Parts: sequence; C-alpha cells; structure tokens
Amino acid sequence: MTSQGERVSAIVEAFDDIILGYVLKKLTEVFEALMAASKKNHPDNMTGLVEMGRVKAAKKIPAWLNRVKHSMPSQVTRVLLEQMSDSQKSKHDLRFEAQAVLFEVLVEESLAMDAASYAEWINKSAV
Repeated sequence: MTSQGERVSAIVEAFDDIILGYVLKKLTEVFEALMAASKKNHPDNMTGLVEMGRVKAAKKIPAWLNRVKHSMPSQVTRVLLEQMSDSQKSKHDLRFEAQAVLFEVLVEESLAMDAASYAEWINKSAV
C-alpha cells in the first residue's frame, strides 16, 4: 500500500504535468504561428518580418517561459516529447516542426534536457 503522502505527491505531479502540458501547448501555438508567417513570406522579405511582428501571442513567450522555469528539465522534456509524439502520429507536420524548434530553445535555455541526456537519465532511473 502507498502512503497518503505518496498519493498526494502523485496527484500534485499529475496536476503539474497538466499545467505544464498546457503551457507547452501555448508555446507551440506561438511557434507555429511564427513559422507559418515565416513560411508564407520569405525570411529575407520585410513583409515576413512585419507579419511575424503581428503574431500577438509572441508577446506572451516570456510569461510562458517563466512558468516552464518552475518545472524540472526532465519533466519538461518528457511532456514535450509526449506532445511531439502525438503530433507526429497525427501527421501535424507544422506543429511537430514548431515543437522541435521549441525543444531546441528550451534545451539552450537549460529548461529541458537534450535527447541524449534525457535517454541516459531515463535508463539510470529505470535501474
């Protein structure tokens, strides 16, 4: 039997996963909009830059990233990789591309683990 403390901890972790998943979804939507604007207009075209500037949600990136900072990098990696897998299965190519770019950004900011480190961490945790 598990203790009440372990059950509460599991519930809190599950709730945090839901919140983190929502935040990563919102960040993905912003990246998708930016990528769509970029693909629509050539990157060296001023129209493309103006269009990207019109993506109002881009202003919320710092707030969403601030929320991600409250989660462990391993948790961020796990949740985002799950979302990426879902996008790939659903054949949402633009969403998957946006998630891949988001993943790179999160790794660069040390908010997520790179894939190799995460795989190594998973293997150690399983033992």
